[in-house]
Amino acid sequence: MKELIWKKFVKDYENIKDPEVRGRYTKLTGTLGILVNSVLCVIKIVLGLAINSIAVVADGAHDLADSMAACITLVGARIARKPADKNHPYGHARVEYLCSLVVSAIVLIVGFELMKTSIGKCINPVETDFSWLMVGFMVLAIVMKGSSALFTIATGKHISSFPVIAAGTDNRNDVISSIIIVIGMLIHHFAGLELDGYMGCLVSLFILYSGVELIKETVSPLLGEPPEQETVDAMHEIIMSHPEIIGVHDMVVYNYGPGKEFASFHAEVDSRGDIMELHDVIDNIEKEIHDALKMTVTCHMDPIEVNNPIRISMQSVIAKAIMNLDGVQSYHDLRVVPGRTHTNIIFDLILEPGCKTSRDLIYETLADAIKKENDSYETVINFDNAYI
Repeated sequence: MKELIWKKFVKDYENIKDPEVRGRYTKLTGTLGILVNSVLCVIKIVLGLAINSIAVVADGAHDLADSMAACITLVGARIARKPADKNHPYGHARVEYLCSLVVSAIVLIVGFELMKTSIGKCINPVETDFSWLMVGFMVLAIVMKGSSALFTIATGKHISSFPVIAAGTDNRNDVISSIIIVIGMLIHHFAGLELDGYMGCLVSLFILYSGVELIKETVSPLLGEPPEQETVDAMHEIIMSHPEIIGVHDMVVYNYGPGKEFASFHAEVDSRGDIMELHDVIDNIEKEIHDALKMTVTCHMDPIEVNNPIRISMQSVIAKAIMNLDGVQSYHDLRVVPGRTHTNIIFDLILEPGCKTSRDLIYETLADAIKKENDSYETVINFDNAYI
C-alpha cells in the first residue's frame, strides 16, 4: 500500500538520494500529519471539555503539538533544500535537526503543562461523563493515528530521514496514550472508579518521554554518528572493484544533514605503478562514488612497496601480534625505511572506540615481536581511531 501512495504522490519516487525527491516525501508525510492531527485535536478537545475529561483534552493537546511539529518539519525541509551559499558552503540540510529540537521543546512544554493540570485533577477530582460515542471516536482515532504512524515511520526509513521517523514515532506514542484513555473510560463506567486525572498523568508522561527521546535522537547526529554500514560497504565495493587498488583505510564519512554527505579515504597502490594512470583511477573512483551514493569524496593515494621482502615478513608478524591485543582493530601504511645503523618499521594502528589497552602496552608488545625478527629493527607506530 505504501508503495502505491509513494508512486502516486511523489514524483520520481525511486530517486531517494535526490534532495528534491526527499523534500516531496517530507511534504507528503507532513501534510498527512497536519490533516490527521488537526482533525483529531479539535474533536478531542471539544468532546473532552464536554465530558470533563482532562485525559482526553491532554490527548487532544498532544495532537495539536504533533500538528505544529508537522508544520515546523515542512518549513525545515524547505529551508534544508536551499543550496549552499557563502556563509554555509556545506548547505542547509542540518536545519532538519534544528527543527526536531524545536519540536522536542514544544512537546516537553505541552507535557509539563498537562502534567500540572492532571495532578490538580487527581487532588481535586471532577466527575466525568461517560459516553459510548466518545469511546467509539477514540477507537477511530487510534486507527487513524496508528495508520498515519506506520506510514510515516515506513516513509522515514525509506528515505533515511530522522525528522520523519521521529514524527511517526511520536504518533505511535499517541496511539498508546489513546489506548490508556479508553481503558480508563471503561474502568470508570464498569467499576465506578474515577481515574481521569491519573490517566491524564500517564498521557503526560508519554508526552514527556517522547520529547526527551526526540532530543536524544536529534542531538546524536549533531554530535556525529558513524555512517550506515550499507554505505560503507558500497564505498568499499566501488573502491576495490579497481584492480589497481591494493587496500583501503582511513575511511571517514562526514554528515552535514540528510542528503549532504562528504567522505575521504586512503587507497593503497603499487609504488611501481605509473603515477598519472593511478591518478586517473583515483579520479574515476571519486566520480563513481559520487554518482552512486550522492556524496562528495576525496581520496589520498598511498604508495606501497608490494615486493619488499622485509615488508612481506613484517605483515605476518604484526598481524599475529595484534590478535592478542584487545581494542586494536587493524593496521595499515606499513613501510620499511632502512638506515646505516637500523631499519625503521613504520605503520599505523587503528584503535576501536573505547579501547582499554594502554598505548604503551600495545607499543611494547609490537616492538618486542618485531625485535625478535631482527634486533636492528626499530618500531614506529602512529595511532588512529576507528571512525567507521
